[in-house]
Amino acid sequence: MSSWNRPLPGVRLDFLQLGPGCEWHISPLGRSYFVNHNTRTTSWKKPTPERPTGSLTPECIIEGYSGCIWGIACVGTSCNILSASSNGLIRQWKRDGEPVGKLLDSHGARIGSMALSPDETMVVSGSTDFRLRLWNMKKSSMVGDPWEGHNDAVRCLDWSPNALEIASGSEDGTIRRWNPDTGRQIALPIETGHGWVNAVKYSPQSDKFASGGQDDMIGVWSMDGQLLMKIKGHDNDVTSLCWSKDGAHIFSASYDGTIRQWRSIDGEELVVLRGHTKPIRSFCLSPNERQLVSASNDCSVRIWDLKTNQQVGDPLLHDDELLAVVMSPDGKHIASAGLDAKIYVWSVEAALKQHGGIDDANAKLDAKSKRRPVQPRDNFASRPIVSKQYANNRGVGRYGNDFFGSDTNCAPAPSASPSSLLRRLFGSLRVGTRPPDSPGSMPRKPRHWNFNLFFVGISSRPVEVAPCREEDRYGITPESDAEAAAAMQRTDGDETNSSAQSVQPAAGVQGSQGRRTEAQGSSGGTGEVSYEVSCCGFFFGRRSASRQA
Repeated sequence: MSSWNRPLPGVRLDFLQLGPGCEWHISPLGRSYFVNHNTRTTSWKKPTPERPTGSLTPECIIEGYSGCIWGIACVGTSCNILSASSNGLIRQWKRDGEPVGKLLDSHGARIGSMALSPDETMVVSGSTDFRLRLWNMKKSSMVGDPWEGHNDAVRCLDWSPNALEIASGSEDGTIRRWNPDTGRQIALPIETGHGWVNAVKYSPQSDKFASGGQDDMIGVWSMDGQLLMKIKGHDNDVTSLCWSKDGAHIFSASYDGTIRQWRSIDGEELVVLRGHTKPIRSFCLSPNERQLVSASNDCSVRIWDLKTNQQVGDPLLHDDELLAVVMSPDGKHIASAGLDAKIYVWSVEAALKQHGGIDDANAKLDAKSKRRPVQPRDNFASRPIVSKQYANNRGVGRYGNDFFGSDTNCAPAPSASPSSLLRRLFGSLRVGTRPPDSPGSMPRKPRHWNFNLFFVGISSRPVEVAPCREEDRYGITPESDAEAAAAMQRTDGDETNSSAQSVQPAAGVQGSQGRRTEAQGSSGGTGEVSYEVSCCGFFFGRRSASRQA
């Protein structure tokens, strides 16, 4: 079964990062919803990044797909755009967005990769059903039957420059090479050791090919399937590869957000380009190899000058994550596409002239911030990390009208532990005492109804008690058998004034519950004995009959 299936419902998708303060969730019914902690909103609609003032807009936005676009290519001098979608459709477009020819339909097989033949008359696609399909561009039809051989989804494809073979990489960890005329494999599968094979690319001379995948490594292979070299340098999955025209250099992009240039003869790292804030999914070289264009999950396309190894122009911004980018053969236009199922067409000349527009705007903002003090604000990045127990319910999102149809706060509350329930239940209990030298009963305070039937976080009002001195604290010694028998007789009414031994206090010890006190009478005998307990605003007391010594 393909590993591109949707995740299980009722989870937060941590591996899909939308931006600071935003989270992607799957509801128990399997529908996606999005939590934005910056605006404290929750919506069925995916949040889009804010565009800085003065950012460049595309020349054209081509719409017509219902699924994300995984592959894109430019056709001929007309600069028509060929795109492949996850809904199993391949379509050709003019640069202004007009469809060209018939739609190529793989009948439900989700397309994850595509490659155009050198003569631009054929296109091969790879799908999640483990198969490859060959298409005739002029006839707008599939050639023969699907090619079978892989044991998992096909993630990458490349057509050799000499047009003699096609290489495919799969999630099954193998590279397979095919004869485009017969649709049969021309060699044994290559076990790459990459895990998923994310990228495969022939050298311009068709004498070797390179591959990259989940193991962060780049493999260079001979045409007979022998491993020539392994290149290590990236810190995460390798996602895209490209050769220089002379075959002297290999360029690679990765989930670590970098693009690196290597010397193909020995694998020495020459250049590292940094600027993207999220994984880079695709890149290409300009026809004159002076620039490199990259597309990333940070929703931006960036242009790099390979002479200075610096970014030129401002980032070209999308509304969603990018998966594919290509430059036209004349080097004047860039086409990019991704998760939002739209193709953006950009003018390279306008993009290079745009350099400094956003920088100037940012400089003005910085100048304003220096003239006035910055007010503290609730920064999502500085909030404490929530425990894993409530990881899927983080934040107090405000659910707007487009979510549940009401403008109410529906943040789930964590379940209370037994100890916290006991604290809330008995937290209103207070033990009240009076000093032993007090002549009468303590004055009663007005009753306060502090007992709550619902466990809410409202503290009970304590009952004030008269303070006692350190030397006046008493502990109560246990009753003797005689005293216990005398108490029972008094209770039954048989003996109301029987004598009992007086209780001697043990100094320095204080009881934790109801307080028993004794008052000394003027005649030298033992006075009355009383208990007082206050609970929920009520006072409860017991007073025994006075006893004579």
